[in-house]
Amino acid sequence: MNALQYAQNVVELFSLPDSYFRVRELMESDTASLDDIAEVILLDPVLTSKLLKLANSAIYRLPYQVDSVSKALLVLGKTQVYNLILSIGISSACSQINCTAIDLERFWEQSVNAALIAKYLATHISLKSADRTYVSGLLHNIGELVVAQQNAEIATECQQYSSEIKPWQLQQRKLGFTYASCGAELLHLWQLPDAIADPVALQHNSQYEARSPEDLIVYLAVRLALANQHPELYSIKTLVDPFLLETLQLTQADLLKAIDFCNTEGLFVLSVLNPRISTIY
Repeated sequence: MNALQYAQNVVELFSLPDSYFRVRELMESDTASLDDIAEVILLDPVLTSKLLKLANSAIYRLPYQVDSVSKALLVLGKTQVYNLILSIGISSACSQINCTAIDLERFWEQSVNAALIAKYLATHISLKSADRTYVSGLLHNIGELVVAQQNAEIATECQQYSSEIKPWQLQQRKLGFTYASCGAELLHLWQLPDAIADPVALQHNSQYEARSPEDLIVYLAVRLALANQHPELYSIKTLVDPFLLETLQLTQADLLKAIDFCNTEGLFVLSVLNPRISTIY
């Protein structure tokens, strides 16, 4: 099977909550008010709780407490709230998957780390779409869950990467495609915006020319999250091209601060998105 076939086989299993689609419909409407959107969100107590927890976290560093959905919409704006709801919805869908073929603790920790690093760096260079890079970072390896559900043996083998062979190189060797391409196919089947799916698809493309800053930030965040997860195998120096830092006008100090941020906030975000996994820490 190719990447698209893998994604097609699980698109129903990995289903987004109905509340997400209702919120998206209202947000795309020209006539719906913020109160209309808030009312739909409030119908889902779990979504409401997680949304407010994340809105009040260090991800947004707001100077005051956001104590209602209406206030979150007003302060953060519809786009950022939409992306938060998307990340919550997809995390909820993926959290229902029971999989013994891969290390789920590692999967979730690395996903959250990539999201937080992407958010930090995008904010640092003043990208208006920093919240989208957060979502792309969170979803960067969702293709691993897709493959693990259908081919446990290969998914297990794809975890045997080393300092000599990086994860995406091993995936290409074993599957003929990477988790990145498989995950991007699933995001397209979910009809997510290209601005979220494209950085996932291009996360291993080392051709920097004519690439958007968002693509490059996610590319960088994936590598930093990998180095942070496996310091015994990888280092920032070996995974990050200095030319990329120059392109984004970032320094080594900026990268270390981004990693510190994800290490500080990662457990909290993980506890919101996937409490089942976070209880082991």
